[in-house]
Amino acid sequence: MSKKHAYVEHRPTSTNKHATTEHHVVIVDGKEVKKTNTQKDAADWAISMDFVVHVARERHLQDRDTPAHWRQYN
Repeated sequence: MSKKHAYVEHRPTSTNKHATTEHHVVIVDGKEVKKTNTQKDAADWAISMDFVVHVARERHLQDRDTPAHWRQYN
């Protein structure tokens, strides 16, 4: 059976390029399943839960279908 994919994104999402990141979330099947203070903590937690992890580049894009928006985290 193949592994599920988890996506790590920053919050709040904003089109304001000067908005600061308050926290990071892990998204699985379109739902936020974990909230952490750092991107690393979120990605490490997702790995510990046996997900394939994709980390959003810290930009203000929310297009999950654009591969350049994601980098795989190992």
